[in-house]
Amino acid sequence: MVIQWLIVSVLLIFIWCFYQVIAGIVLPPAYFPKSIPTIPFYYTLLPIFKDVDQEEMYRKYLEEPLTEWGAVKIFFGGHWNVLITRPAYMAQVLKYDEDFPKAGNHVKNPHSILALYTGENIISAIGDKWKLFADLVKPALQAKVDTSIIIRNAHNLMNIMHRKQHKMTGVDIGDDIQAYAIANVTESLLGSNFEALGNPTHPLLKIQRELKPKIFNPFHLNFPGLDQFHIPSREEAKKLVKTFKAELASLVMEGHKHRCQPDSLNLGCRLLSAYGHENPMILLLSNLFVLAEDLDLQERVRKEVMGLSPADRVNPDVLATLPLLTSIVFEVLRMYPPLSQIMNKRTAVDVRLGEDILLQAGTYTGYNGYSTNRNREFWGADADVFRPSRWGDTVDDMNTLYRRATKVGIGDPSCDHVYIPGFYKMAPGSDLATKDDAGWPIDAEKAEVTTGTDTKSDVI
Repeated sequence: MVIQWLIVSVLLIFIWCFYQVIAGIVLPPAYFPKSIPTIPFYYTLLPIFKDVDQEEMYRKYLEEPLTEWGAVKIFFGGHWNVLITRPAYMAQVLKYDEDFPKAGNHVKNPHSILALYTGENIISAIGDKWKLFADLVKPALQAKVDTSIIIRNAHNLMNIMHRKQHKMTGVDIGDDIQAYAIANVTESLLGSNFEALGNPTHPLLKIQRELKPKIFNPFHLNFPGLDQFHIPSREEAKKLVKTFKAELASLVMEGHKHRCQPDSLNLGCRLLSAYGHENPMILLLSNLFVLAEDLDLQERVRKEVMGLSPADRVNPDVLATLPLLTSIVFEVLRMYPPLSQIMNKRTAVDVRLGEDILLQAGTYTGYNGYSTNRNREFWGADADVFRPSRWGDTVDDMNTLYRRATKVGIGDPSCDHVYIPGFYKMAPGSDLATKDDAGWPIDAEKAEVTTGTDTKSDVI
């Protein structure tokens, strides 16, 4: 009898411990605010088991509770977080950095592959560390960019796309746009020519193609703690990250033919390469998608660009004064933000969000760009509609609205300078807008630009 009771007790203890572990994952911590709803744990797991449409997911699971409550509890990146969307709440989070300091992947999930890839960086750093990163990237970002580099790369990109168009009816432009973005940032900001554009077998591009699916694997993004164990596939991913860093630093060193501190070189190169090419690449792809889908809009912006002199068509400072082009860039940024979801702030003290949401110290918070950028309270009843005219009639009006929008979550003012003004420098689409007279329609299901039998390869 004693042995039976002992066995039962051990089983009960085991079940209780197992329940505590599982409950600690599938349920938010007890100290999380009770005044806001909880998004079901399985919401985060859906991308693991099937292809999902982000808009459909938002409509089904997030829109109603976020609209009503302005904030929800959600599992993301291995932790429970408070996802915020109400403009007043976002303004509070972005304004009071001392209450809501940043805590990026290097703090949140220090053993993850993503943390190894990004490291501590300008997006997630605060205080003196942020100043260090800013000092590293500002000289390149504030230097006068040799626009002839961007123009040459744009010409090369168009030639590559033309050659592909002649060989096939569907042109997958993803790899070429990435190579174009990398070429722009490495040549104009890092001062090195990697010769990646038009060379799909380039070592850096090959590593990126292998690495990204491993980094952004939905399962491991949601359970990054597993990366600390010696799982063969994750160990391979770690080796790829280290190889990428070494290859990047080596290519830059080779281009400069000089010696410098390896650590600062590696850090500076990674910052400029990762954030200098990723965000412009995504923003450019989104612009191409929108303009290929709307041939009338494409024709209007073509006429706006063609109204300039040949010299001004490739001058980024002049392009930045074009109202229609500027409004399209801002509207694309609003509808399709390069960083769709960020959960990189952690409360330093107990703080009350608004009037009735108490966040205890140590609570991770953030925002979903899709929901915040389409908040009807700020953007109006047609927030889900792509309407560039909402930004105003003049570029000054547009910049003013953008500055207002950064205060409620459309972007983070501390890192937007990495890609907002840089878009005109890094991707002046005028070269793509001044070819012939027609445009590419798009296959929305495959998300690739396609050519019709009577059209030419003209995307902005």
